[in-house]
Amino acid sequence: MKILVCEENGDYVDHLIEKLKSFPCDEELVFESYTQTPGVAKRLEREEYDMAFLGGIINGRNGFELGKMLKEKNPDCILFFVCDDYKYMHEVFRADGFQLLMKPQEKLLASEFQRALEVYKKLHFQIHFFSLTGEVLNLVPSEIEYIETGMRETVVVTTKGRYKGFFEDLKRTKQMLVEYHFFQMHPRYFVNMEHIELIKSGELRLDNGDSVPTSAMNKEVIDDAIQSFLNCY
Repeated sequence: MKILVCEENGDYVDHLIEKLKSFPCDEELVFESYTQTPGVAKRLEREEYDMAFLGGIINGRNGFELGKMLKEKNPDCILFFVCDDYKYMHEVFRADGFQLLMKPQEKLLASEFQRALEVYKKLHFQIHFFSLTGEVLNLVPSEIEYIETGMRETVVVTTKGRYKGFFEDLKRTKQMLVEYHFFQMHPRYFVNMEHIELIKSGELRLDNGDSVPTSAMNKEVIDDAIQSFLNCY
């Protein structure tokens, strides 16, 4: 995990990095730190960051504008703003910040860093699919349209193509994918609701043009699952 730290107080930068290193974490942490903003904007053109801790004002420069640039280049970056008081609270929301931290709030830093780690893991979670051609596919949930299971083989349809093969543990894979808005729409079809384009009687049309049937026996359960998903947005 690559973490950007940009704050004008060099001593605080060092302290923050040491604190982050001391927290329980099963990810390798790589830090890049600055006490001034010149040059950082150019690095955003060629570097990607998974997490960032930015000062609101950095040597007279607007750290929130830097945060907006960072999110534009790295939409999945988890963005913290570190300030001396709450007067910049609204700026944090406008810059799509994950959290506003006051420098003395070390307990909040610890708990919010753990919460951010969970978000990071969910964003970067992958499952392994073993294709019949011998290739091992590392799939991000968002790119899977649906999984079709049969008596002899499993088919995974993704935004990039259709693959035949198997999961090492299909049941466990499905349990994990439920957290990413997947649902068993039919005994053979496990569908990513993020990719549903049209809901019709007895079937769903996905955004890749495929249509999959829905189970008549579980119609009410399926309707409730879809409605619950839609209510999240």
